Amino acid sequence: MSELKSAELSSTTTPQTWFDRFCFVRKRDDPTCHSIWQKRSIVLIITLSAFTAPFASCILFPSFTTLVDHFHTTETQVALTTTVFLLGLAVAPLWWSTLSQQYGRRPVLVFSFLISAVAVIVCAVSNSLSLIIVFRMVEAVGCSSAQSVGAGVISDIFAPTERGSALGWFYLGTLIGPMIAPIIGGAIQVWLGWRANLYFMAIFTFSTAMLTMLCLPETLVKLPIESKEKLRWHQIMYRDAFAPLPKLRLLAFPSIALTIAYVSICFASLYCFNTTLPYAYSAPPYNFSAIEIGLCYISNCLGYAIGSVVGGKLSDAKLRQYQLTHSGEIRPVERIKTVWYGVGFVPAGLLIYGWLVERQVFWVAPLVGAFLFGLGLMLVTSTVMPFLVDVKPGAGASVVADLNLVRNILAAIGTVLSPIAATNIGYGWWMTILAILCSFSVVFVVIVVWRDAVERKKLDVGAV
Repeated sequence: MSELKSAELSSTTTPQTWFDRFCFVRKRDDPTCHSIWQKRSIVLIITLSAFTAPFASCILFPSFTTLVDHFHTTETQVALTTTVFLLGLAVAPLWWSTLSQQYGRRPVLVFSFLISAVAVIVCAVSNSLSLIIVFRMVEAVGCSSAQSVGAGVISDIFAPTERGSALGWFYLGTLIGPMIAPIIGGAIQVWLGWRANLYFMAIFTFSTAMLTMLCLPETLVKLPIESKEKLRWHQIMYRDAFAPLPKLRLLAFPSIALTIAYVSICFASLYCFNTTLPYAYSAPPYNFSAIEIGLCYISNCLGYAIGSVVGGKLSDAKLRQYQLTHSGEIRPVERIKTVWYGVGFVPAGLLIYGWLVERQVFWVAPLVGAFLFGLGLMLVTSTVMPFLVDVKPGAGASVVADLNLVRNILAAIGTVLSPIAATNIGYGWWMTILAILCSFSVVFVVIVVWRDAVERKKLDVGAV
């Protein structure tokens, strides 16, 4: 069967383009035929690309207090540099995923990252906070492409039973970025100043674009359409401008909408935590410097690393176990039954961090809560991500784009609200509210599993 598939693909795929010739790895007619080491290299490059956007969104966190003084403004105004970035991350992937289906994964990734590199250079040389805010959004629009296109690349090269672990590593990039960024950002600011963080991002983004161009092969296989009518330039522009809108229809599917809602609430809590930590640890009795604040995020990184590896393997193992007992059938909902390993850690971590930092306990103690929160969040997301990719075969990039839209809009709202909430009701009560939201939203996952069980029962009864 696989030989027939490969033969069919080899006879219908288009030849290499001029852009493919810049890559050291040969394009395959069947992307799943890449060697294991080539697949790992592709996952590594895509994970690095996915790491870029969330890394850039948080690299200025340790510089917030410095920016307030430098521009003589308020904490809320400075927080807008992150808020607009998250809005760019929310909307742009809808278009990038569509363009990647039309023009290929690789050209979209390279072109978008070059746009991002130029935008961040403008931010670095600017003396206006308003201009920085505008071009931070442009920067986000550019580097956000990997958030959805990356999931499409992984679905191109891996079989369904292998995607969980690969997506676990991929999603580790999107989640560990917000954790590592403040550490590096704090160190760079202490040594070279806050503008150096932006120059660093320009170099990093450009380097990622070059690595993608030279080492990432095209993985999209497009079958030619018979009697395809050639479109005029204005028809092409209209098609590309409005093509993402049908993707939003995927949110009408309850299993997708409910699962996205749960993981997005947890993800928004991450940015609420990230936004409050610099202000909590720069105030008495801690009085931490920028680099010390950055080092506090190591606790989350450890939780993420463990949760990413364990969560992906649990998800794949659960799906394989179901296949063994059901004649090889693939049922994506089996994956999210492993979400229960992480749901308790998320609210517990938020509560521990919030109340211990509120009571000004010794600085290490609140970070235990941060570790548990990071562990739980990654166990949850590394389970949900492969489910969302598998639940609509062939539409993985579109579903992930919808996820990015919802989660980043909620994260942007949380970034604006967090400094205000922490000031007015305190860190303890603010984290308690987030913990309650994360706990109650688990019901969404319960509904998805219950609906699937009901549908399965109806099919079994009908078959009899």
